[in-house]
Amino acid sequence: MAIKHGFFLSSILCALLAASSLCAGELIDPTRPITKKNKTTATKPVNAVHRSWTLESTLVAQDRRVAVINGKLVSEGDTVDGARVIKIRKLDVLVQTSSRRMTLQLLPDIFKKIP
Repeated sequence: MAIKHGFFLSSILCALLAASSLCAGELIDPTRPITKKNKTTATKPVNAVHRSWTLESTLVAQDRRVAVINGKLVSEGDTVDGARVIKIRKLDVLVQTSSRRMTLQLLPDIFKKIP
């Protein structure tokens, strides 16, 4: 009798855990590039210069080099939000604006923690 009671309680516990995980919400794909949910491109003036650039992905192969910056696929020589893409490397991209040259890092948080 005690075995049946224990089995019954564990079955109810498993059912409650399964139901709570289903109610937790949408699953997040960890391989999906980071995007900004509130894009306001329609209200941005045409000549506005984007003051920050986010490197989301790079692809470096023998025949091509591409990157995703601020959600836009770019190659070397292309312009994204007022900055020209100079060099695409495996973990970073060199961009040039009218006033400065910057290196966008793919994983900036990891590089900050390395001593």
